Amino acid sequence: MSIKAIIKFLDDYLIRSGRQSIDPVEANALLEKSGLLRDSKDKPGKPLRDLLRKGQLPHAFQSGGKGSSWTIPHSTKRKTAPSNYPTVKMTTKTVVTTQPKQNTAATVDITQLKQNLEKARLKYKPDKVRYLLIAEAPPDSLDRFFYFENVHQHDYLFLGVAEALYPDLKYKFIASGRDSDIKLSILLKFQADGFYLLDLSELPLSLLNKDLGSQLPSLIEKIKQVANSDTKIILIKATVYDTAFNALRQHGLRNIIDSRIPFPGQGGQKLFQIEFKKALKAAQYL
Repeated sequence: MSIKAIIKFLDDYLIRSGRQSIDPVEANALLEKSGLLRDSKDKPGKPLRDLLRKGQLPHAFQSGGKGSSWTIPHSTKRKTAPSNYPTVKMTTKTVVTTQPKQNTAATVDITQLKQNLEKARLKYKPDKVRYLLIAEAPPDSLDRFFYFENVHQHDYLFLGVAEALYPDLKYKFIASGRDSDIKLSILLKFQADGFYLLDLSELPLSLLNKDLGSQLPSLIEKIKQVANSDTKIILIKATVYDTAFNALRQHGLRNIIDSRIPFPGQGGQKLFQIEFKKALKAAQYL
């Protein structure tokens, strides 16, 4: 195993795909196909995460601090800061297009990116939001956004939520090879049942040059726009709970479920189901 070869392979992949970064699960799968690093069947991405924890890829970082998900940018783009937060400001306002299509290389500016994500999100906003889920951020690979209909891989958050709420539809979705019509039916049911999802950060973490706490004022304003006094709020991912739980309560939002739910990826799927279903029960959904 050559660390230099692994870094070069991932750098070349990011350049070819036009992406800003990649997560360990997807990266490890690509590395296994190339013969550079065998993946784990039980815990996808674990061999690469072990290397990341040892500092073998020093340009990778955990935006939410220790215990949060890893982001692997191009090796020349960013070095790890002592706090595990990215500190180098972005030198460009272009990112990969948000259209969920394969092999699309067009770029949009940050303002356009936010508009595209918000347009997809608002398409499935319920008339009355009964249950508000708050995740960490849109994925670095923008074609995996929760509210896009055409997502073909690594849609961990959507799959985790769908399994807890609509297990039969989720099974049908996977068995079909992620048919977009089935995902559409799941999103419409999600909407009809009063569920809505916001992100603590408006932008993917690879484009955020501040800590998550800086996003709280914007999040609080958005919550007040979509929620009412009866809306139950569920925080997804430990970093979101640690950053937002007390802050939201201090701003008068009282219907927040006190549950530190892990993200349903990188081996956390089973625990997510347990904790998320507990939160749903506390929210009087189950």
